Amino acid sequence: MDDDGHHRSKQYLTSILDHAEMLIENIRKEALKMAEDLENVYSSVEDVRNSELLDQLSDVDKEDINQFANRIIDRCETVNINVLTTRSESQQNCLEEINTMIDRIVNTFRDDPDNAKAMCQSYIASCSPLENELGCKVFETAVLGCTLDDQKRVIKRLQGLLDYIMGSKDK
Repeated sequence: MDDDGHHRSKQYLTSILDHAEMLIENIRKEALKMAEDLENVYSSVEDVRNSELLDQLSDVDKEDINQFANRIIDRCETVNINVLTTRSESQQNCLEEINTMIDRIVNTFRDDPDNAKAMCQSYIASCSPLENELGCKVFETAVLGCTLDDQKRVIKRLQGLLDYIMGSKDK
């Protein structure tokens, strides 16, 4: 095969692979969105289960609501969305450090909700380029060592945790 034919073959094969790469990235994005939607369904059902409005219902109506919620949860559990994120050893270590720090917030919340709120806000500030002086440098370093996908998930997780803390303090 001459150089021109070789070049066209390589270009053709590369274009097929570029298209395949674009498709898989779109599939990954859609799967991550679906996983987020599934988490939102779980959260909504938990909100209903913990709603003060249940106190206004008769025992029979509460049981109906709980059975309805259980059916939805059972249905959710029939869906399994698994998108793997490839990480280096360093990125995995950073993610584990972040998970430990977030677990510390959850454990602190039980005894000291105000301190847990402050920790959570500090970690969120660490993820924002505008508020670094208010953040935790150790957390910021760990977040920057993670994959971009993990960084996005950590921010969402922290915001959800802060929303939960704020909602719990209002009760």
